[in-house]
Amino acid sequence: MRGVVRDSISSARELAKHVLRPVLRPRRTDLCCCGLSKTGTHSLAGVFEGYKSVHHPDQDLRLGLAIAWLKGELDPAQARRTLQRRDRALWLEMESSSLGGILIEPLAHACPNKKFILTVRDPLAWCDSWIDHNINRPPDLSSLWGMLDQLRLRAGAFEPTLFDAPLTERGFLPLPCYLQLWTGHNERVLRAVEPDRLLLLRTDEIAKRLPELAAWAGIPVETLRSERSWLFAAPKKHGVLAELDPRYLRATLEEQCGPLMRRLAFAVPGDRD
Repeated sequence: MRGVVRDSISSARELAKHVLRPVLRPRRTDLCCCGLSKTGTHSLAGVFEGYKSVHHPDQDLRLGLAIAWLKGELDPAQARRTLQRRDRALWLEMESSSLGGILIEPLAHACPNKKFILTVRDPLAWCDSWIDHNINRPPDLSSLWGMLDQLRLRAGAFEPTLFDAPLTERGFLPLPCYLQLWTGHNERVLRAVEPDRLLLLRTDEIAKRLPELAAWAGIPVETLRSERSWLFAAPKKHGVLAELDPRYLRATLEEQCGPLMRRLAFAVPGDRD
């Protein structure tokens, strides 16, 4: 009986905390950076260190949700309820994670007051950085992150060619796998979030656009940590893409990323030839 009473009291306290928290401790801002890994998600979490800011919050839960979502095994209403409940429990002011981009449809519906920052990077620079990171820190393909990457990269969807040898000989997938992920992730966010809730932020412009970012977030610019605007850079670069045939690289880039690159004002090799 005492255990039942304790559980009831605990549940009541949790409910009261969730109900009263917005009144007793309102958020100063409510943001989610939802760009791909290696586009500045670490940096945005660092820039907002003066706020309640976390990189990959709640990842044990969200990894499973993201995998189920990509497989089409997660009911949208259930996803919205789960993300809304966790948002109120964590009560973050900045959450920064590529998982937010994967779950963007239910997350944007579950949290109607949340604003989103889509960090975007030139696709070849992004792909080079992704490969460098995975050479420097080889992933465990049996882990949840490994499983998620195989889904996102659509492993098996593209047959490797002779031109992909610099990648495949190192254990990587063919080039189209990576470039389709760049397009697919960014287009997913652009489709799901209303323009007035979304700020596009190029990775190489994070530091110089902090005043604009602060104004958009409704906070003083002096509260942002400008010295944290370039975190988690690769300790060693390997230049694997430079080993690919330039014509193959250009053709694959055009096929997988060309239209979105132009939409986002990235230079497309060949457009001025």
